[in-house]
Amino acid sequence: MESRQMAARIALAIILALAAGWIGFAFIPAVLWAGVVAVAVDPLRRKMLGRLPGHHATVAGILTAAVALLVVVPLAMALTSALLEARGIAAWYAATTANGVPVPAWLSHIPWASERAIVWWQTHLSTPEGAAEQLRRLNADTILAHTKVVGQNVMHRAVIFGFSMTTLFFLIRDRDEVVQQLRLGATRAFGPAGERIGGQILASVRGTIDGLVLVGLAQGVIMAIAYAFAGVPHPILLGLLTGIGAMVPFGLLVVMLVALTLLLIKGAIVAAVVIGAFGFVLNFVADHWVRPQLIGGSTSLPFMWVLIGIVGGVETIGLLGLFVGPAVMAASILVWRDFIDRQPASPPQPGTPPAPANP
Repeated sequence: MESRQMAARIALAIILALAAGWIGFAFIPAVLWAGVVAVAVDPLRRKMLGRLPGHHATVAGILTAAVALLVVVPLAMALTSALLEARGIAAWYAATTANGVPVPAWLSHIPWASERAIVWWQTHLSTPEGAAEQLRRLNADTILAHTKVVGQNVMHRAVIFGFSMTTLFFLIRDRDEVVQQLRLGATRAFGPAGERIGGQILASVRGTIDGLVLVGLAQGVIMAIAYAFAGVPHPILLGLLTGIGAMVPFGLLVVMLVALTLLLIKGAIVAAVVIGAFGFVLNFVADHWVRPQLIGGSTSLPFMWVLIGIVGGVETIGLLGLFVGPAVMAASILVWRDFIDRQPASPPQPGTPPAPANP
């Protein structure tokens, strides 16, 4: 009878878990993002509670507002810059259709293909007719359709962002209770190994935050200063994008190519070469020395497994995979190490009497 009741409880729990996952599937990324951010700000939360003991809701509100501002302010800067650029693009479009685009000086410095590139530019862009023909190839209906899709995605992500911030507030406020419940659940489900797996996941998330987010932001600040000295347009915005891109493998190089293109358009070839070399060296040092120490050291993982977790996570679930991927790898390796380290029971020797049963 008890076995039937236990089987019914397990079946009911599985059904309810599947139903809850199905209903809240769209908000799972928001909950995971809130969990990642809660782990990241936990040391700051402890310091603030040391100065404001007992004010859990106040500390949670301050930290949630600070995280929201860290996201909203850069987005507002990018939107403002985009609106200003849109005016410039409209003016450039009018001037291009009226006068054409003159051949830039840097085009003559391209090795091997400079003459062919100049001839193509003179034929298709230098005259008003050629420039207008190239611009007419842009389908207005396609642009409008993409604009609608972008608008819908922005609204959807705004809702997810608001839900993430709400979840983050409650996770920070009720952090101790949530951690205690997770610890008890993991221990009951998996025994002593459950708490070790949970600790390894938290260490992996913290190490990934230090190795990707903090190092990436530092790279963005350094590159913003370099952009400003080299004369790259909008160095602060490009530095911000570089910092965000540096969190993704090879993302810094992609954003840096945009900066190099802007320098080449201005004809600053020497500055482009210097910025390209400096960015490559900075990215090489960060990816081969700094990040392996921060991430691999905290997770006790070879950096190759960390890299597989990062790249595979991004490929599978997007930006959230930066943190979920290494955590899954760390937990998997811990389970494997527990399995291979477990000593098998030695077979009894011939003639040895069996061990007495426990009373």
